[in-house]
Amino acid sequence: MPGVTESSRIDAVLDDLGLGRLDWATATPMSGRNDNWLGDTTGGRRVFVKRLVGTADETAHGLRRTEAFYRTERPGALRTTTLIGQDEHAGVQVFDCLPQARTGQQVVADKDFGHALAAEAGAALGALHSVGPGRLAELEPSLPALPQHNPVHGLTEELFYDSSLGQLEAWRMVQQDTVIADVLGKIGDSTVKVPIHGDLRLDQFLVSRDRLYLTDWEMFQLADPARDVGGFVGEWLYHAVVDLLQERTRTAGRLLPPPTVVLAPDRPPWREARPAIASFWQAYAAARPQHSAEVAARTPLYVAWHLVERMLIDAQPRTRLDGTALTLFRMARTILLRPEHFVSVLGLSSC
Repeated sequence: MPGVTESSRIDAVLDDLGLGRLDWATATPMSGRNDNWLGDTTGGRRVFVKRLVGTADETAHGLRRTEAFYRTERPGALRTTTLIGQDEHAGVQVFDCLPQARTGQQVVADKDFGHALAAEAGAALGALHSVGPGRLAELEPSLPALPQHNPVHGLTEELFYDSSLGQLEAWRMVQQDTVIADVLGKIGDSTVKVPIHGDLRLDQFLVSRDRLYLTDWEMFQLADPARDVGGFVGEWLYHAVVDLLQERTRTAGRLLPPPTVVLAPDRPPWREARPAIASFWQAYAAARPQHSAEVAARTPLYVAWHLVERMLIDAQPRTRLDGTALTLFRMARTILLRPEHFVSVLGLSSC
C-alpha cells in the first residue's frame, strides 16, 4: 500500500468520480514506472489507478497529453482502455479494468503473441498514424512541452547526477562512437509528423479476451511514425536477444563473454520473432499503403535507438555494463552502419 498521503489522494479522486474508495486490503500493486494499482472500489467498480511519478511539469505533461488523446476522434481499429477520469493536482488517472488482461510482454513470454495479435497491433498503429493531425496540431502548443534535449550530444547536469555508474559508462560509449553519435544525434529530424503513441513498448499493449488494446498515452504527440514502428520492432529484437543470452548462460552454467550475434532472418534470435513482425508490418502497410515505404526506410534507425535505450534502462542498477549491454550496443551499431540493409532483415519488406 502507498503512503498515507498518496492513498488519500487516490481515494479523494475516486470519491470525486463517484466511485467510492479503493479497497486497499485487496488491491494489487502493478509494475511500471508510475505508482499503479488494480482493485475494486467501495462503489463496486473494478479499476486501474495510476498515480504519475515525477515533477509537477512532468505530471501535467502526461495528464494533458492523455486528455488530448482521448479528445481525438479514434478509428475503430485502435482499441484502448476507458478513461474514467483524472486529476492534475493529485497526478492520478483512473481507468476501467480490462478482465483477465495480460501485458504484451507477458503474452510474448508465454509464446502466445501470434500472427493474429501481431496483425492487430499493426492495424492499430496504422490507424493511429492515419488520424488527421489537425486537431492535435491545435492542441500541442497549449500542452506542456516534450523534452527536446538529445543526450547523444551531451548530458544535462540533472541527467548526469541521476545516472548510475553503469549508465554513465553506456553514455560514454554512445557519445564517443562516431557512427552512433552522428546518426542518433539527428534522429527525430524527419519533417513527417503524424499523431503517434510516442513511448511504444510491449507492456503498453494489453490483451484481454484475445483482443489487443494500446494504452498509456502520456507521450501522445505529433512526430515521426517510424518512431512507434521502431519501438515495436525494437522490443521484439531486444527480448529475443536477451532470451538468447540467458539461455546461453543457463546452458553453460556460467557467465560467458558477450557473443557476436548475427542479425539475419534465418539465424537465432531473430528467426522465431521475425514472422510476427512480418504480420505486424503487412497489417500496418495495408492501413497506410502510400506511406509504408518511407516509414520502413527510417524504422531501422529507431530500432537501433530502442536497443540503446534498453541498454541504458538495464544499466540503471549496475556499476558497470554486462555482456548483454555490450551485445545490444554492438547490434545497434551494426544496424546504423547499414540501415537500408536491415529493412528486409527486420521483416519490413513490401508485401
